[in-house]
Amino acid sequence: MVKPVDLTVPASADAFDVAAAFQGLCDRSNEMSEEKFMATVEALEPWLVPDIIDFLVAKIAGFGKEREPAISLLTKLDAAFVRRKLPDILQPVINMCTDTSKKVRELSLKCLEHLVQTNGNSDLDRVIPGLVQALKDPNHTVQAIDDLASCVFVQDVEAPALAVIMPIIRRGLRHKQTEIQRKSCVILDNVCRLVDDPKELSIAIPEILPLVKYCAENISKPEAREVANRALKTILDHYDEKLVLRKWSVEEVTAMIKKHGEPTEHIVKCTKNLCDAYHFEKKDWERVYGQKHAELCAKVLNDCEILASPNTIIFEDTEEGQDLYKGEFSLAYGTLTLLRKTRLHLKRNRFYGLLGPNNCGKTTLMRAIDHEQIEGFPKKTELKTLFVEHEIEEREVGEDETGYPIFNTDLSGTDWVVDYCNNVVKVLPAITTEAAAAAMGEMGFGKDRAADADMPVTTYSGGWKVKMQLVAATLINADLLMLDEPTGHLDVKNIAWLKDWLKSFLAGGGSIITTSHDSEFLQEMCTHVIDFQKKKLVTMKGNLNDFVAKFPEKKSYFILTNEKVRFVFPEPGPLEGVKSLSKHILKMTGVTFQYPTRNKPTVMDICLEVSRVSRVAVIGPNGAGKSTAIKLLIGELTPSEGVITKHPNMRLAYVAQHAFFHLEKHLNETPAQYIMWRFAGNEDKESLDLLNKKKEVDKEVTKFFIREGTTLCQCYSPAEEKLAVEPEAIINRHEDKKAKTKEYEVKWRGKSTDCNLWVKRDVLLSMGAEKMVQKFDEKMAAEAGLQFKPLTTSAIEKHLADFGIDPEDASHTLIKSLSGGQKIKVVMAACFWQNPHIIVLDEPTNYLDRDSLGALVQAIHDYKGGVIIISHNREFAGAVCQEKWIMDKGRLRREGESVATREEEEVKEELGDKVVIDALGNEIKVNKQTTLSDKEKKKEIKRIQKLITDGKKKKTISEDDILDLELKLEELKTAP
Repeated sequence: MVKPVDLTVPASADAFDVAAAFQGLCDRSNEMSEEKFMATVEALEPWLVPDIIDFLVAKIAGFGKEREPAISLLTKLDAAFVRRKLPDILQPVINMCTDTSKKVRELSLKCLEHLVQTNGNSDLDRVIPGLVQALKDPNHTVQAIDDLASCVFVQDVEAPALAVIMPIIRRGLRHKQTEIQRKSCVILDNVCRLVDDPKELSIAIPEILPLVKYCAENISKPEAREVANRALKTILDHYDEKLVLRKWSVEEVTAMIKKHGEPTEHIVKCTKNLCDAYHFEKKDWERVYGQKHAELCAKVLNDCEILASPNTIIFEDTEEGQDLYKGEFSLAYGTLTLLRKTRLHLKRNRFYGLLGPNNCGKTTLMRAIDHEQIEGFPKKTELKTLFVEHEIEEREVGEDETGYPIFNTDLSGTDWVVDYCNNVVKVLPAITTEAAAAAMGEMGFGKDRAADADMPVTTYSGGWKVKMQLVAATLINADLLMLDEPTGHLDVKNIAWLKDWLKSFLAGGGSIITTSHDSEFLQEMCTHVIDFQKKKLVTMKGNLNDFVAKFPEKKSYFILTNEKVRFVFPEPGPLEGVKSLSKHILKMTGVTFQYPTRNKPTVMDICLEVSRVSRVAVIGPNGAGKSTAIKLLIGELTPSEGVITKHPNMRLAYVAQHAFFHLEKHLNETPAQYIMWRFAGNEDKESLDLLNKKKEVDKEVTKFFIREGTTLCQCYSPAEEKLAVEPEAIINRHEDKKAKTKEYEVKWRGKSTDCNLWVKRDVLLSMGAEKMVQKFDEKMAAEAGLQFKPLTTSAIEKHLADFGIDPEDASHTLIKSLSGGQKIKVVMAACFWQNPHIIVLDEPTNYLDRDSLGALVQAIHDYKGGVIIISHNREFAGAVCQEKWIMDKGRLRREGESVATREEEEVKEELGDKVVIDALGNEIKVNKQTTLSDKEKKKEIKRIQKLITDGKKKKTISEDDILDLELKLEELKTAP
């Protein structure tokens, strides 16, 4: 007879005999029941539960009636501890699902469902029933593989989820069908990329790896073999056989504790389980050890953390200086873990360069500190922090008289500073408007300057927004300043000014954390470097050179290369009548522009040309007129004087300095949905919106009337003016190839379509229909660029992949969840969707990491269209541009020349030939004009005459192509 356990008080660790209590449960004559057993377990220290789980798992694998209560109890234990032990529990329970005993099978299936549901990965919730079926019965493997293949994985994948997935993947890799093997490799590839801790792969990869290698070498289909090789590469990139989930022995734990004191059995058991789970939360350890052993707890915890992560670099700033923060925290973005239990030590008078690849969480970390979301980090009332960024985050600050919300970005610069100081930081005494205005004036704001303190924040450039936030930092006497790409929008002069200001801030007792792709800036300014490494922050003293000397593999942060990332720009395609890549297709002549609010022109007498070989860097100090000149070039502004001409079929794309404005109305859409919206109907909605917003310039309009229903005539008398017609819409366009002019089919206001007439372009322009003509030309140009590009999800995913956006982010990630670098890539991909002939990039480097910058440099080099770049990044501009447009006080000076390479000249020669494709797909090549002998001329005349005759008779050639051939024939006949 087993002595019953006293359930009136919580059982101590040493008093509860699991074996005796379980035996009492198996002995039906005993008073023990499952309810009493669980009540006792729940009263225990939670970190003793893993020992009970191990005991029950051993009983499940045994024989006799012990299996039934063991399985039943396992279903009732705390899910958090069951989840941690899932890799050890799952297979014994799966084995019991086919037991000869019906009762055991029923209990095992119920337990299996419970175990799978505790895996902790919400991405698997939808497919759990299918996974349970497949784990229980291998005949359901194919359906489970299909379910997993359709599953979108975004959350970090940990050991419990791997324990559920991998048995099914293992069967899939062994399946006789190639398609199932391929899908298994795809799932494996996606899952391994999301494993945060490489140690967790050790529970499955040793068995999986040989199977993947076999598939990569032996699958017959090349496409499936490529998928297997990709999965193999991902595994090898993430898996390290030296990194395993360590299982501690009681002897090891006892010996380690004895270094610092005498352990109890309770402490040894709990410490072992805490270490096995890699759980180092201080409060849980202190509870286990109790107040009596607090000193012992601190020493053992420190030793265990070091042994659990032997390669972790722990930085201690021992130099003189006041601590701003010293602690440990984790950081997540949605379901993605960016930092896991990392340490950070910040002191006064330090300049910390924050490094890491794009999407690692640099900006998210600074924003989390600013939003007071880091556990243990001092609040703004204790430690005055300010996050300086180019795109100021919106915050509602009130309502207008109609109840419509007012945002901080609607305020003037001065009012924004006052609001931030008084309502965000809550500085005392409060900052007055007069004090803020005076500080803004000292910073350079003022009337008739590049930025006016009384103008709305939205009118400021990125550089002036930075200066406005620095005013706030000065007024609140900030302790910690965090800057996101501070030099991104600044010219050389202003970068020098910023360096001086930041050095003065440091000397005054402040500290700075900054991200920057400007390696020269960081090299000069950094006293310390903080680097994102494997979900940890690694801090070291020194500048960039010191950092690279210690971590040579990090040199890629500062080299422009496309080895890791590759961009592919689409080819623009031919332009009608343009046989040379170096022929200009966009031109400004004598252009002057003056804003209505200014006393003098912003730009004056600009003359420039752009061709498809143009590689132009637009440089000059802030406020010199660079952005204004570009806005004139792309058509966003209309010149006060001068002429801008362009090829009517030319397609131009523009990536704005504040590129996020392209996306601000689409944050809750995926990149694929944004592109689908923007180009639906074979037209670029953003380009057409720009035309619709342009103001019509008052010009003298020539009036025309329709004579006898067929002829358009100019009005000369009052009687004729009464009959004047007004264009309502353009229906179509064609080219009069003999006259080399374009004609438009026009629908007249107030008249039926029967009265439509074909009108020459210059006539329409004289009638005041310039905007209508330009809009139709833009639409036709867009259609020409999109006619062979289907607007489907698969086509969009492929296009985005050419700009470094993988299908997962393209179709399954909302734009608001993307990093700044990813958003820039989305904007660039969208601008290239219609295969532009000219691309204008305004500060494209601001949010791209070094790998992406290198990819952009190579893509621009390979691109068959013209490129105009506004950038303060001298290294980038120098790597891609042959020509400079130097803006100085509103005037433009050209230096250098964009020259076609030998390869591009060969393209020019190819463009000289005319190829006609008939309706049957046959290519008819009309050779470019050369000097022919009389015999060759007669032969060519006969050949073309036959082509024309056959084309008309069989209707295999279009009318325009027949006209081309007739013109060629006429040239041959009249040639001397």
